[in-house]
Amino acid sequence: MKMVLNQIIFKTCLFVLFVFVFVGCYNTGTGEVTWGPAINFKLPAFPETGSHQVMVFSEMHYSPSYRSQEVPRILPPKDSVPVTGAELVSFEIEEIKEWKIPGNVKSDFDIDNAAKIYNYNCAVCHGTDLEGQGPITSILSGRNDGSLAYGPDDGAAPVNLNSERVWELSDGEIFAYITWGGRPGYSSAKRGKDSPAIMPMFKYLLSEEDRWELVEYLRVWHGENR
Repeated sequence: MKMVLNQIIFKTCLFVLFVFVFVGCYNTGTGEVTWGPAINFKLPAFPETGSHQVMVFSEMHYSPSYRSQEVPRILPPKDSVPVTGAELVSFEIEEIKEWKIPGNVKSDFDIDNAAKIYNYNCAVCHGTDLEGQGPITSILSGRNDGSLAYGPDDGAAPVNLNSERVWELSDGEIFAYITWGGRPGYSSAKRGKDSPAIMPMFKYLLSEEDRWELVEYLRVWHGENR
């Protein structure tokens, strides 16, 4: 009997909360809920500017986590250096041009593994043939005029990775553009600004070695298709 009564009370509270939120006046920016002149309380609020910023393509295995009965893992201090060595970071283009694909990446290069990295992370935009015609290029814009969401008119079309402009880039330049989200992302990161590019900053999504593997993958592809 007591269990039944508790269930009735619980369902009643849920119903009352539903009425207040969806029938009463709920301000998503402040969390204030009003019902007539006498009832006024607060619920969780959303930022007035909209929902929380979310980094696209963030992957779960890069998120801090802990298993059942484990204590939360403490993230490393900012600017700390892993035992394997810190990643090389520079925004000086002349210095970046001198970077080469690391020897261990070239000697251990596995074309099948590199193809998987590319297909999982890049093909949706640049296409499996690297022509810049991935599935994302067929998405219609929200303007309802038949235009594409990521078409050339918007300056957002994915780069054709088979083009001469990409072939002529140095290893370091390709690595930097993958790392920071293309040329726009690199330029923004250099100025300490948020990137306006659709391409994500793969610095936060792929390991340094994975990004160098993508550089080698492009080199091998270009060598076979030039």
